This record gives sequence, C-alpha cells and structure tokens, in this order.
Amino acid sequence: MERVDLPSMYELCLMHARADRAMRVVVTRQLDTAQLTMMEWLALAVVAEGPREGLSMSQIAIILDVTLPQVTALVSSLLKMKLCKQKVLITDRRGRQVIATLKGKRTVAKLEETISKAMRTWSKDIAPDDMSVYIETVKALARKDTD
Repeated sequence: MERVDLPSMYELCLMHARADRAMRVVVTRQLDTAQLTMMEWLALAVVAEGPREGLSMSQIAIILDVTLPQVTALVSSLLKMKLCKQKVLITDRRGRQVIATLKGKRTVAKLEETISKAMRTWSKDIAPDDMSVYIETVKALARKDTD
C-alpha cells in the first residue's frame, strides 16, 4: 500500500479554513435571496425542524452552540421577518417557546432545495465516495467533545 504524505497541522487547518470559507460563499449567495444571514437560517431551520410546540431559547442555544444573547438577537430578527413567533409558557410567564410560522417553514424548505442544488453544482467534481467520507467525518467531528 502506498503511503500518503499527511499535511502538517497548520496546512490541515488552513485547508479546512479555505474549504469552510468557500462553502459559506456558496450558501450565503443563496441566503441573500431570502435576506437571511447564515446564523438566522440555521436558527430558523432548527426551530422549523423542531417539535410542534416549539423550542425554548435555551434549547436553541444548545443546538446552535451559541450564547442566549446571540439566540435572542437571532430570534428577534426572525420575529421581525414573521418567519417565527413566540408563545409565552403558561407555567412560567418568563419562558418563551419559539415556533416557525408557515412562512418560516416554506422559507426553510425553499432554501433547502436551492442550497442543496448549489452545493451539488459546486461539489460536482468531487467523487461521491469522497463526499460520503467527508460527510461522515464532519458528523463524527461535530459529535466530539472540545474538553
């Protein structure tokens, strides 16, 4: 078996940063049509794919791995665009559940389609087996603890 020369850690991190930036450009171009940022889209998709009764701000923060103030700002933007709504909890009036509106769900579905198409076009020269390995690797890395 032929030995593959492995990149140094700085080279690997540099390649990862370049790949991330390139992917973000592809996605951002699609999000511009809906006037959403990457984080707004991710927050909206998390809420739209969540339970019918909605998600708490804390749950959204955990899923997105961001702070509560960041979630508050994201949800405020989504509320202004009428892509989601908030429901006050009966048991604790301080608590809020965030629920995607029909407009929000339709926006997520449309963006999923357009972003998927753009990503397929962008990555068409990558072998399907390589893409599958990449996806499984990203899933495994996302599950890793940072401690």
